[in-house]
Amino acid sequence: MLSRNLCRIHSLANRLRGRSAWIGTMAVCLAVWIGYLAIAGQTPPRPPQRTEGLLRPIAAAFLSDGKTLCVANQRSGTVSIVDVPRRKVVGETTIGKRLNDLALLPDGKTILAVDDERHELIAARIVGETVRVRSRLATASNPASVVVSGDGKWASVASLWSRRVQIVDLTPLSTTDNSATLRIRHTLRLPFAPRNQCVLPGGSRLVVSDAFGGGLALLDAVEGKLLVHHEINGHNLRGLAVAADKKHLLIAHQILDQQLPTLEEKVWRGQLMVNVVRSLPIELLTKPIKDIDKSSEIISLKGNGRGAGDPSGITVLDAEVFAVALAGVNEVAFVNDEGDINRRVSVERRPTAIAWGASGQPLVTLNTFDDSLSLIDVRQALVVGTIRLGSQPDLTSADRGELLFFDAHLSRDGWFSCHSCHTDGHTNGLLADTLGDNSYGTPKRTLTLLGTALTDPWGWNGSMKYLQDQIEKSLQDTMHAPTISGEQINDLLSYLHTLPPPPPLEPATGDKEDRETIERGEVIFHERGCIRCHISPLTYTSHETHDVGFADENGLRKFNPPSLRGVGQGYRFLHDNRAATLEEVFTKYRHKVGPGLTSQERDDLLRFLRSL
Repeated sequence: MLSRNLCRIHSLANRLRGRSAWIGTMAVCLAVWIGYLAIAGQTPPRPPQRTEGLLRPIAAAFLSDGKTLCVANQRSGTVSIVDVPRRKVVGETTIGKRLNDLALLPDGKTILAVDDERHELIAARIVGETVRVRSRLATASNPASVVVSGDGKWASVASLWSRRVQIVDLTPLSTTDNSATLRIRHTLRLPFAPRNQCVLPGGSRLVVSDAFGGGLALLDAVEGKLLVHHEINGHNLRGLAVAADKKHLLIAHQILDQQLPTLEEKVWRGQLMVNVVRSLPIELLTKPIKDIDKSSEIISLKGNGRGAGDPSGITVLDAEVFAVALAGVNEVAFVNDEGDINRRVSVERRPTAIAWGASGQPLVTLNTFDDSLSLIDVRQALVVGTIRLGSQPDLTSADRGELLFFDAHLSRDGWFSCHSCHTDGHTNGLLADTLGDNSYGTPKRTLTLLGTALTDPWGWNGSMKYLQDQIEKSLQDTMHAPTISGEQINDLLSYLHTLPPPPPLEPATGDKEDRETIERGEVIFHERGCIRCHISPLTYTSHETHDVGFADENGLRKFNPPSLRGVGQGYRFLHDNRAATLEEVFTKYRHKVGPGLTSQERDDLLRFLRSL
């Protein structure tokens, strides 16, 4: 084999005589290289196949060498392999449709990813510059995050809209087989829609945070039990990390004063919306404390005249400093152990996560809206390089609108974005006194924007006939945007038109008894006149305002009925959040259903509503 390859090389060189020496030399070198690889039984590596279109990096982890970074790209469904010291993407592999998170096993070469569109957990091994899938496991719908235990024996998958956490046995991955069959040990139902997770010291406990409101759940993953459910004063809990002392949990989130009007002065003073990191003693998480807020320390991320909209991922650097991404203002803040901000570093658009490998290596931010990584020198707190994961295509109007929706610069001094109240287009479930009904002192529930394009008119009093007018009013009266252009309004409008309604909390099943329950509930819905305000089957709302038997602080009695699509995904109900549950709407407040319902009728009606 060797002599044959060398003869071919010699023959090739002879044929190239008479051409330029440079071409001949390069051809011979190429032939020698191919011949060598043939001897070794290999084929020349192909350059990484870059995905066309937007990637949207969303999560990352360093392999065991502390230098190679695996990046999960949400929109493209790919995993990029990045050589950080060389500042180069060396590989990209498609493993799914829409990836939401990525975690690394203790072996330093096996990753787990969750696919929001296919509703599955993916286990893959990193082999050189490629990603080889070993197993796929069906999960509850819309998995949002995955974490791995310190010993690598189990993983936890949190699924958003289905409000489930599933504990997965990872021991099959310890074999050398190319494939492995994973299985679910436990499935736990949560009282809120989960997103982020954090494994606590000790090996069996983890914390799961609310995707929209202030819920925290402490779970025992080994026993498969929900231990404690807490509610903190906050929303958009987007960063979770165990502090360097292993005794505190760091939580990046926002705090909205629900009673303050959205006056410009309240916004620029940082009184309306505060962006913080909360330090919460882990020991207290195990106890059913009513007001756990009082036992935690709040670190404000504000600066002089500079808001810190939408804090996101947190990484602990050492006992003295941690870094937190300020996704809404495109910065990373370095915070010391006394709660002081040492420095805020500007990066590219929407840094949602932070990764750190070996000591001495740069900190890496995932700039989701620029398909890039920023490399930050930790000691100097300076950006020392940028890695492009792919080329940026021309953005559509909806793409530009998405950038605006998550941009806190659209508000006065960068305190909050549209996303701050309408988390990922949904809702934080809180009250806001926004002048939306042309009055102050009448805070109203923040409604979801999912599916809003079809729910005209807008505003609790129904005063906004066109959605673009509602957008302009929100930018002007709530966010106090420095500038508002027609193009911005149109782009935001285009983005909102892409948002589907929230999925049902409890979709209809194939079970005959369940189908019959839903059918009975639908009959009650029609017979009791609910259909007058919530017209089926498209939007379950109407174009008119209605007197529903309640009044706000200024005597407003006619309200614009919200859509009932995905109503089960709410937290509190009615215009002022007075009903703590959907059941209370009918039992405690007897909302427009006429003569009292029997318990069976009520249960049937609630089952129907949760199926919408």
